[in-house]
Amino acid sequence: MTTAVDGLLAAGRDALRRAAWADARTAFEQALAAGETVEALEGLGSAARWQMDGAQALAAHERAWTLARGKDDRTAARLAIELAFDCGQFRGDAEANGWLERAAQLLERLTPQPEHALLAYLRGNRALNGDHDPVRAAELAAAGVEAARAADASENELACLALEGLALVAGGDVAAGMGKLDAATAAAVAGEIQNVRIVEVICCHLIDACQRVRDLERAAEWCHRVRQISDRYGDAEIFATCRTHYADLLVWRGEWPEAEEALMSACRNLAGVPRKVVDGLVRLAELRRRQGRVEQAEALLAEAEGHRAVMLVRAAIALDRADARGAHEQIDRYLRRVGPADHFDRVPALELAVRASLALDERSGGEAAARELDEIAARVGTSPLRAAALLARGRVAAGVDPDAARAALEDAVDLFDADAAPYEASQARLDLAGLLRELGRPADAGRVESEARAVLARLGSPTREPGPAGSPLTRREREVLRLVAGGISNDAIAAQLFLSVRTVERHVENIYDKIGVSGRTARAAATAWAIGHGVA
Repeated sequence: MTTAVDGLLAAGRDALRRAAWADARTAFEQALAAGETVEALEGLGSAARWQMDGAQALAAHERAWTLARGKDDRTAARLAIELAFDCGQFRGDAEANGWLERAAQLLERLTPQPEHALLAYLRGNRALNGDHDPVRAAELAAAGVEAARAADASENELACLALEGLALVAGGDVAAGMGKLDAATAAAVAGEIQNVRIVEVICCHLIDACQRVRDLERAAEWCHRVRQISDRYGDAEIFATCRTHYADLLVWRGEWPEAEEALMSACRNLAGVPRKVVDGLVRLAELRRRQGRVEQAEALLAEAEGHRAVMLVRAAIALDRADARGAHEQIDRYLRRVGPADHFDRVPALELAVRASLALDERSGGEAAARELDEIAARVGTSPLRAAALLARGRVAAGVDPDAARAALEDAVDLFDADAAPYEASQARLDLAGLLRELGRPADAGRVESEARAVLARLGSPTREPGPAGSPLTRREREVLRLVAGGISNDAIAAQLFLSVRTVERHVENIYDKIGVSGRTARAAATAWAIGHGVA
C-alpha cells in the first residue's frame, strides 16, 4: 500500500510541475483515499487552486496546516504560504497578510530554506504592486535571491531575480533591471525551470517591465517565445496573465481584433480569480473606449472597481467628453495612489494630466507633467516614451511658442509612425492639424487631418475634432469662448486678441455649432457650457 501511495504522490507532484491540474487532483485524491497525509492534502489544495476551486483549495490546505503545525515548522511555514496564496485569490488581503506573517514567524527558527526565498518574493511583490515601493521591493527580492542560493533552490532564485529586475526597472534603474529579467527569462524558456507556474511568473514580470518602459521591440520578442511555451500546455488558464500584457502590445500596434480576442480569452480563463480578471477587464475597457463603445467601457469598469487603472480609463473617457475637471480629479487620485517612486506607472497619468491641465487653463500643471515625462523618457530612451514626451511638449508649447510646438508634434508623429502605433500617431496628427490651422496653413492642416481620419476609420475609432485632445474646440476657439463667458463683447474680444471683428464672429459661430447652442440665448448657453467644461 505504501508503495502505491508513494507512486500516486510522485505522479501528483509531476502533474503539478506540468500544470496538469486535473491529473494532479486525481492522483492526490486517490492517495487520500488510502489515508490522510499532509503531502496529499497540500497537493490537492494546490491543484484545486489552479482549477479555480477556492473552497477545496482552502479546505485542503487548512487541514494540512492543522496536521503539520507543531510537528514540522518548515512544512507548516510552506502551508502558511500556500494559504496566503489561496486567501489572496479567494478571500482578501488581511487574511493573506496574516498567513504570510505566520510563515515568517516559523521560518525565523530555521536555517535557510526554499521557503525563505518564497516568503521574500511574496513580500517584495506586495511592496511593488501594492505599496508602489520599488526600492523596498528590490531589497526584498535581492534577499530572496540570497536565501534561495543558500538553500540551493534555483527555481526560487530565478523567480526572485526576475522580481528584483522588475522592481529595479520600476524604480528607474532600467539597464540593471532588464539585465536581471533577461537572464531569468532566458533560463525559464530554455527549460532550466521545471515548474511551469514559475516560468509563467518570470515571463510575466519581463513583459510587465517592457510595458512600463514601452520597450515594445523587446516585449514583442519575448511575447513570441511565451506563446510558443504556452502552446505546449493544454490548460487554458496557463499564461493567461501574460496574455493580458500581450494584448497591450496588440492594442498599441492597432491590431484591435486580435487584442480583443486575447483579452476576452484571458478574462474567461481567469474568471475564477477576481483579482486577476480585473486586469483584463480594465484593458478591454480601454480598448472599448478607443472604439467609441463608451457604454460598454463603463460597464466593464464597474466590474473592475478597485483596480487603480480604472481611474485612468475614466479620466480618458471624461476628456473624450470634454469634462476636463472630472478627468483631473481621476488623474490626481491615481497619482496619489501610485506615489512618486513608481516612475513608469505614472506615465499614462502624466499624459492625461497634460491634456486635462491645458483644457482647464492650468498651464503650470501641464508644464509640470510634461517635464516629468521628459525626465522619464530621457532616463529610459525608448522610442515610444520619447514620442509621448514630445507629444506632451508640443501640446504645452502650442499656446506660447507655436513653431516649437509644431516641431515637437511633427517629431512625435514620426516616432509613433516608426513604432507602428497608429492610434497614438493619429491623435498627434489631429493636434498638429489644429495647430497648422492656427498658423495659417489650412492646406497642410487638411492633409494631416485626412491622414489621421483615414487611419482611425480603419481602426474603427471615432475621430475627434483637430486641436487639443479632449475638446471639440480649437485652442483659438477656447480662447474666444473664455472671453465670451467673461461677458466681453465681440468688438472687445477682437481688440484684445488683435483680430478683426468678422474673424471673432466666425469663431463664435463655429463655437456655437460645435457645442450645439443657437438662438437668442446662445451666448448664455455657451457661457454655461464653458463653465461646465472647465473653459471659463
